[in-house]
Amino acid sequence: MQTIAIHADTELLQQLEPLSAMPAEQLEELSRHSRTRALPAGTYLYHEGDKERQTLYVIDGKVALSSRAHGAEQVIEGGTPQSRYPVAREIPRRSSAVALTPVHLVCIDSDALETLLAWGQIACPDTEVIMSQDGILTIDKGSWLNKMLRSPTFNKLPPANIEQLLDRLEPFKVGAGDVIIKQGDSGDYFYMVNEGIALVSRQLDETGDAMEFAELKEGDSFGESALISNKPRNATVTMMTPGVLLRLSKEDFVTLLQEPTLQWLDFEQAREQVAHGARWVDVRLPSEFSHAHLGDAANIPMQDLHKCSTELDPSPTYICYCDSGRRSSAAAFVLSQYGFKTCVLKNGIQSVPEAQLTTA
Repeated sequence: MQTIAIHADTELLQQLEPLSAMPAEQLEELSRHSRTRALPAGTYLYHEGDKERQTLYVIDGKVALSSRAHGAEQVIEGGTPQSRYPVAREIPRRSSAVALTPVHLVCIDSDALETLLAWGQIACPDTEVIMSQDGILTIDKGSWLNKMLRSPTFNKLPPANIEQLLDRLEPFKVGAGDVIIKQGDSGDYFYMVNEGIALVSRQLDETGDAMEFAELKEGDSFGESALISNKPRNATVTMMTPGVLLRLSKEDFVTLLQEPTLQWLDFEQAREQVAHGARWVDVRLPSEFSHAHLGDAANIPMQDLHKCSTELDPSPTYICYCDSGRRSSAAAFVLSQYGFKTCVLKNGIQSVPEAQLTTA
């Protein structure tokens, strides 16, 4: 079967419903979660009972829907008013869909679509100018929302949480050279860069030297690991340029950001996902890993997550674990910021039967 998949452009998406009502910024984001596909006649788009969360539109060609209970139900032809709407959106699928002719489809991640539709209905107030201890600040929550929209950290949140976040994010001015967080300190805030560039560095224990780690730009966020794990800050963040940061208190971060985005699995649920392609990630130190670990797990300690994220396959779900769940919940949140699908093993490796572990 020949399949051609490319991003769907915004002009094409704007012809579809209910996408036509979306603002341009959200259509651009949705394009990243969309694909166009060309399939030959006789190819099944999906089968009755499938649970894959994909929203499909027929652009060209004919698709027939049928079910075991009712037999042939309808034919959808591209270019007709009916084809502007999704093909049978219910999950699990109540019918099977097969291409009667060569077809051209738009396929959209259903979760991303639902989130963006909800975000589009959030009313942002007009730009405000306020006086603060840092001087005059322009508060543009519409701009904040667009930055959050492009960030995997935020785009899976319920709309109610987004509205609260916009109210609770606190803007403040920073200057070049300002140290925002310092390695070894306790965590108190989560930060997002609204304007400017920041540098992440880490003090190396064995040499005492500082290693430059990453640059953070507009829309990037930092400071989450210490808040989730209740461990000291594992890096220092210093402003390279003047700018404006947005910060969120630890309490609001846990309530509005962390809890809604983490998916916890018990060991049996996690094993089932691994059997279907998910991968274990052990985020403990190498010494802990060598003592006892799941045999097919990759060992990526917390401090190496940012660096190693560029080497990971974006396709599978990653199930993070540590000894208790604390470090792994932070790891899952970090990986989710890079767009990876993540879960956390509930109660960590202590919930795993000893017979399932590889030990030194």
